[in-house]
Amino acid sequence: MKFSFGNKNDVEQSITISIPADDIQKQVKTKLNTAQRSAKIKGFRKGKAPIDVVKKMYEPEIRQDVINDAVIKKFYELVEEKNFKPVGRPNLVPERIEMEKDIIFKATFEVYPEISLGNLSRLSYTKAVSSVAEEDVNKTIENIRKRMCAWEPKGGNSSSGDQIKIDFVGKIDEEEFEGGSAKDFVVEIGSKSMIEGFEDGLIGLKKSDNKDLNLTFPEDYGKTELASKKVVFNVEVKEVLKPKLPALNEEFFKSTGLEAKNTNEFKKEIKNKLDEDLKNILENKSKSSILDSLREAHTFEVPSAMIESEVNNMRQNAARRVGMDPKDMNEDLFPKETFIEEAKKRVSVGVILNKIIEEKGIKADGERVRKMVEDRASMYKEPQQVVNWFYSNEEQLRSIESISLEEQVIEILLSEANAVEEELTYEECVTGHN
Repeated sequence: MKFSFGNKNDVEQSITISIPADDIQKQVKTKLNTAQRSAKIKGFRKGKAPIDVVKKMYEPEIRQDVINDAVIKKFYELVEEKNFKPVGRPNLVPERIEMEKDIIFKATFEVYPEISLGNLSRLSYTKAVSSVAEEDVNKTIENIRKRMCAWEPKGGNSSSGDQIKIDFVGKIDEEEFEGGSAKDFVVEIGSKSMIEGFEDGLIGLKKSDNKDLNLTFPEDYGKTELASKKVVFNVEVKEVLKPKLPALNEEFFKSTGLEAKNTNEFKKEIKNKLDEDLKNILENKSKSSILDSLREAHTFEVPSAMIESEVNNMRQNAARRVGMDPKDMNEDLFPKETFIEEAKKRVSVGVILNKIIEEKGIKADGERVRKMVEDRASMYKEPQQVVNWFYSNEEQLRSIESISLEEQVIEILLSEANAVEEELTYEECVTGHN
């Protein structure tokens, strides 16, 4: 067997594999003899057909199977011998397959990246600093009231914040298009649930009004066949509704799932909830910042097979979030290209974190893992049964341990890196804009 590698730091490698013709022929002969004993061939009793007849019927298929198995076996023997970690499946291309001659294949494959860690203590990250103000609490309460409001008919013209029931027909180049029309469609003006200009065009209308909206679909519209197209929507107003906010009383407090007896208690519980949410947001911002810094400090090529695998995971998770079985997902719904850049970042960070875990000899914290398992189990009716299931399922437990290890590494990085504080309002933290 002959082989040649590129630089060990290269992600893509290739091997030329040569398998002696005698080895192939011996295995083919053995399998033909086995096939002869069980072959059912017309005109012969089972297992009694002459070997020449069996060869004529089965040798091509058997020979191909023998070659495939031999090449794959040699490939993995070699990469193990050379201490490579292949990712994905190798691309095997035959260079010579002739009777009575050595079989030659070229295998091209990707390997797990070999990286060297930089000085982790020189990393810096942005540490967001924020707090929940009374204004944030009041705004949150108003948003809750709006979400739980009743809707009643409005006599006058529509304005931002109103609901408006409409019939509409959309046309492109004076032709109706699929999904461009609806009846008794309800939209809240200002919700930004429609394309730009649609909701603004409904302001000032009253029941029975009719209006044409001349708009343009955005460049990044989900249905690519409509992107950037000019469209005219003819709108007929069926009804205008205004919100009626619920009163701040005990009945309202209970409807939110809180046990407050008065407004002050309700505000206190809302603030506690916002404080907890903000704590998680700030931790995630620090985590995101330190991981960005870590990734930027290490430059290396990422195997396309690992990126593709992560893209597939992200697409499947996106499908599950909208209640869809990933098996029913088509290519257009969650285009792969929209996930590629984020997938590259995730894979890069994963490689670096694994290297840190390896070099520092970090082990999963048993107590942390136990708490994570118990937190997940607490969402079920029989928590202890779920805990037992996790600890009896090696794959699931490894998954939790992996999450724990990542958290442990990030805590180490944050403790050693230079923190640059940035003051943000609560709203800036929540919306991600500053």
